[in-house]
This record gives sequence, structure tokens and C-alpha cells, in this order.
Amino acid sequence: MKKGKESYWGLLLVLLIHGGAIAAVVWAPSPKSKTVVMPSIQGVLIPAPPAEAVQIPSARKTPPPQKEIERPKPKPKPKPKPKPKPKPKLPPPPKAPPSETAISPEEVVEEEVEPPPPSPKTARVSEKDNKALGAPITPPRHDANPLNNPAPAYPSISRKLKEEGVVILELLILPNGKVGEVRIKKSSGFDRLDKTAIKAVKRWRYLPAKRGDQAIPYWYLQPLEFSLNQ
Repeated sequence: MKKGKESYWGLLLVLLIHGGAIAAVVWAPSPKSKTVVMPSIQGVLIPAPPAEAVQIPSARKTPPPQKEIERPKPKPKPKPKPKPKPKPKLPPPPKAPPSETAISPEEVVEEEVEPPPPSPKTARVSEKDNKALGAPITPPRHDANPLNNPAPAYPSISRKLKEEGVVILELLILPNGKVGEVRIKKSSGFDRLDKTAIKAVKRWRYLPAKRGDQAIPYWYLQPLEFSLNQ
């Protein structure tokens, strides 16, 4: 009996101990929960050190090609001019007959052409003709008002080339006043001007030369001047 009681009380004691421990745990004040404050981390921006400027080597400028300095060419020495050879002395020109005397551009010299000898059928001459043979001769005229002979046109090429001069023509003026033949007594020095003068004069009309009242053929010297100043 004794052993049963002891085990009973021992079991009860054990239960009480466990129960008290459980009660102590249950009813014990729960500890205040601590609020854990996380420290705030504030970032500070630290400026990065300036990056070193990387110098890119610039392309080397090629110097412009130097122009070769042209050395002045030595001037050729002028050749000495050859001394002019003495001109051979020309014999003096033969004296011209009075009918072919030289004239200036402003003067006109006329020469008479003797009429051809009469044929046997017309050999008889009246007294009037005999008197006319001794009459003074009136030379031809080209500047009379009714004639209106135009001056020769100045060739345009001759103007550009500055060609000028005086041409003297020998004209056979017929009794009807027309120009029968034309010969160049003195050239102007330019073939173009000479031909222009001949072409113009062939169209001219003259008052024929007269012996008394009778018109006669007559050789006439006609100067024509081509001047750029006119």
C-alpha cells in the first residue's frame, strides 16, 4: 500500500511541475517585440574625375608642292644687222616727151592723139577743116555738172589693211565722151586699188576734147587718190 501511494504522489508531483511550467509559459508576459530600424543608406554622388582628353593626332598637312622657280632664259644676243649693200647706180631715166610729163595728184596733163590719116576716099578736106586744124585744142573734162561721175568705192579690205595711194591712169577719150582704152601710168602700189580705179573710170563719161568746134579722140591722164583720211 505504501508503494502505491508513493508512486501516486510522485506522479502527481511530476504533473504539477509540468503543469506549472506550462502555465508559466502560457501566462508569462510576452516580451515586447523590438522594432528593428534599418539604417538608411544615403548615397552621395561623388563626381568622377574628368576624363583626360585624348588627343587624336591630326593628320599632318602635307606642304604644298613647291613650284620650281623658272630661271630666266638668257636673252639671245641680237645679231648685228648686216650692213646694207650699196645700191647699184641706175642710169638716169630718159627724158619723157612733153606729152608724158609727170603730174602731181592735183594736176592733170593732157596729151593729144593725132587723128589717123584719112583714107583715099576722104582725102579731100574743106576749107573749114583746114581752119580747124590750126584751132586750139580744148582738153576733155570729167567734172562737168551733167556728167555726175561717181568716185570709186574704197574697197573694205583695203581699208582694213590700211592700203592707200594715188593711181594715175591713161585714158583714151573718144569723140562721143566714152572711155575707149585704159592704161596704168603709175600704180598706187596696191593691185586692188588699181583695179577699183579702172573699173570705176570705164563707166565715166567725159566732155570730149575739141579742136575748134570738132570733137577729137584724146589721151588723158586721170589721177585717182585713195586716202583713209578722206
